Amino acid sequence: MTGPKDRGRSPAPRGNAGTHRAPREDAGPYRTVRIEKLAPTGEGIARTADGVGFVDRSLPGELVETSIYERRRRFWRGSLRGVLEPSADRVDSPHDGCAGCDWAHFALDAARRAKEELFLETMQRIGHLEPALFGAPGTEPSGAGYRLRMRLHVEGRGSAARLGYFAPGTHRVVDAAACEAVSSSTRAGLPGIQEAIGESGLPASEVALLEDLPGTRRLVGVTAAMADDPVAEALLAERLTGGFEGVRLRGADGAVRLERGLRRLALDVAARRYLVSVDAFFQGNRHLVGSLAGAVREAAASVPAGTALDAFGGVGLFAGALLDAGHAVTSVEGDREAAEDARATRAEWSDSSRWTVEVSAISDFLRADDRAYDLVVADPPRAGLGAELAAELARRARKRLLYVSCDPATLARDLPALRAAGLEIRATRLYDLFAFTHRIEALVELERRS
Repeated sequence: MTGPKDRGRSPAPRGNAGTHRAPREDAGPYRTVRIEKLAPTGEGIARTADGVGFVDRSLPGELVETSIYERRRRFWRGSLRGVLEPSADRVDSPHDGCAGCDWAHFALDAARRAKEELFLETMQRIGHLEPALFGAPGTEPSGAGYRLRMRLHVEGRGSAARLGYFAPGTHRVVDAAACEAVSSSTRAGLPGIQEAIGESGLPASEVALLEDLPGTRRLVGVTAAMADDPVAEALLAERLTGGFEGVRLRGADGAVRLERGLRRLALDVAARRYLVSVDAFFQGNRHLVGSLAGAVREAAASVPAGTALDAFGGVGLFAGALLDAGHAVTSVEGDREAAEDARATRAEWSDSSRWTVEVSAISDFLRADDRAYDLVVADPPRAGLGAELAAELARRARKRLLYVSCDPATLARDLPALRAAGLEIRATRLYDLFAFTHRIEALVELERRS
């Protein structure tokens, strides 16, 4: 999860069961511990005489060997060195050491059950919200190769250039070629991107990729500390054009230096076409983006056609769902490029007259415009809404508010503020948008108390 609303991180790799791997560079002594349960942040928890330990890549019930790399007064953190007694839910594959997927070692069905339990635990621990409020939400599953968007890092220059994920807690780049969250066709193209960057000689730092749902068309963006070297820039663009529908080169200051081919890629979701730039935020799971949009449409359709506010509207995914449900929509998006994509998308829709796109931070928009709406949809970044904005959005929702969240902790913080402002939880659905990681997407439907 990348771009202006980047919601992801690169968790730690691990060793295979019964094997050893090199610990982190700052690793301290080794110790053997029994894992009791999982932390909401994905690590396994072990209780020891000198505090609670958090061990990456470990599962409940396992006996593991860990190397300690951080000590605090009441807890410590360890990097998995080996699994002495593995869980029945542990899987081994070339992918299970992926630096981009901290739960690649966790069987998918068991991982989803764990995510549901951790979600409800987080609601209770942070939000003081009883599990009964959320019913039995269940989690809609995702297959492999799901990522529509990804952002990779570049280390080195020339023949030493390397492309991949950051190893956890470092700026050291490790290979992403085994990552099963990425389509096989995109993985196959990564060496060519690395080679093209190396041959150009440009000091690249980042590569952004966007592909369509079938995985046949792609955009690529490269960020580099550009000197005034148009020859090197043209060489890189030429090398990349053969494998991509569009190429964009940015300087370290974010300014676009060169563009070739398409500026936007067409993504077809639920009978609507969205035009998306390589750096703009869009829900990143090809298998579930239609289901999530469909759930928003279904919830919105239970409210009589009226007006809807689409807060943090991005390129318009949920605006399309709200229009399908019969509402007139105002989308508010603070990132100018995403808002421009939304306007380009709107120009191709037959019902565009019912959709307004505002380029503004949502807090600024609400200060300048005091309208209330029959329905509010909020899809904030990982930081969530915060109590003040949550209360204000609740005040603007005459009938219902739909909260799309990628972080249970900030959702748990925001829900009490929404409830205090007169809304009650009506339904909750979970989506495994980030399979092979500990993260989960939630859609919480709230309605005005009568």
